[in-house]
Amino acid sequence: MNHKTRLLIVLLVGAGIIGATGLQAKEMYRWTDENGVVHYTDRKPPAQVDYETSHVPDANPAPGAAPAAVPADEGEPNFAQQRREEIAQKKREARETGAQREAECAAWRAEVDRLEPNRRVFFTNEDGETERMDDVERVNRVAELKQQIAKNCN
Repeated sequence: MNHKTRLLIVLLVGAGIIGATGLQAKEMYRWTDENGVVHYTDRKPPAQVDYETSHVPDANPAPGAAPAAVPADEGEPNFAQQRREEIAQKKREARETGAQREAECAAWRAEVDRLEPNRRVFFTNEDGETERMDDVERVNRVAELKQQIAKNCN
């Protein structure tokens, strides 16, 4: 055998190994361990583990061939979809919390605007009777509201 023939045999064997490896990689396994960690692999998991099998399209399809469709798990969103939904939920909650905080801040500012310039402030007590707030109580309430505004509002 000459040098060219040996090289040709080595290249053909190498191509065969690469092709066979590509065929094995078309089947994927998904399984969850005892700690709840989800594993994905192209190798069959241990025999004592329950697993799911899915088929992955060929990474190097023949030229001109249409791409193979990967079946989606119906009813079970993938990790990316779950993460997007979590982020959207956090944004909704932040908006709601922000709106509540802005409403509180507006109420506190309105109360300061009502109490601060007036020396005679009246309020209704628990019994439904109208009472006058004394100056010390009014000044303390204004100071308390301003602290809340400084701490919680923009």
